[in-house]
Amino acid sequence: MRNAIVKRTAVKTLKIFSISVAAIFLLLFLLPILFPTAISNKIKSWTNNSITGDLNFSRARLSFFNHFPSLTLTLYDFSLKGAAPFQQDTLIAANEVALGVNLASIFSNTINIDEIYLTRGNIHVLVDAAGHPNYNVYKSAPATASSQADSGSASLKIARIQLESCNIIYDDQSLPMYIQAKDVNYTGKGDLSKAQFDLHSRIRIHAFDLSYGGTSYILSKPLNGELITKINTNSLDFIFEKNDLKLNELPVAAERVFRVPEKRLPDGLPPKLHGIRPACYFQRAPCGICGLAG
Repeated sequence: MRNAIVKRTAVKTLKIFSISVAAIFLLLFLLPILFPTAISNKIKSWTNNSITGDLNFSRARLSFFNHFPSLTLTLYDFSLKGAAPFQQDTLIAANEVALGVNLASIFSNTINIDEIYLTRGNIHVLVDAAGHPNYNVYKSAPATASSQADSGSASLKIARIQLESCNIIYDDQSLPMYIQAKDVNYTGKGDLSKAQFDLHSRIRIHAFDLSYGGTSYILSKPLNGELITKINTNSLDFIFEKNDLKLNELPVAAERVFRVPEKRLPDGLPPKLHGIRPACYFQRAPCGICGLAG
């Protein structure tokens, strides 16, 4: 008698579990089918109102399975031009750019984009001699018009950024400094919508180059590690709670507290770097010993 009760209970539990799993999988398939137009239109409306650069892609696909378990709108053959005076130069080009959609916001007026995935992409950051950057392509809506802009549109509240097999170039003519990172894999997590937040980062770069003033200090060296950084976007303070970065197997030396200076010195270096070779600042070993540029 007891065995029969246990058997019935087990069968009932198995049925409930099977139905629940089937319902979840059905939901995973149906949500992108039931809401593709609404979600896509809201995100397109947001990009048209918030992105100033010329943005193009070949097609879009809404799915749970590109970056499971996140619901993402993936834009294929993506390209984004830079801000003035770099309107003709490409800021970002990628095979895929996926925008993660907060599930709870699907049934509201405003779709929340909380994740960005960039796959097999190239990021080219340019700053001219006068200090004008090409990355100022995002414009926030005026406070007075926020309620109208949010209605039937989307909002950006990033909590995760992920780069897969990307190449990055930072070319700043105002310093002048040139940085190139090849085969970058990066994951950053934190509430980037807040003025103060903790950024948890994991980074792996196959080849990292750094040049300053026309002189190469680091050439094709791997850079790997993890960081926890407290960031204050109002004061531009960075507090490194954790720094496990290694450049060419050498620990990277970084001040625990770093503040971006309001004014640059004549040679373009922040006060803490004035008179110090950049290679010395980025690693603990004395300059010239480790052959970072060789």
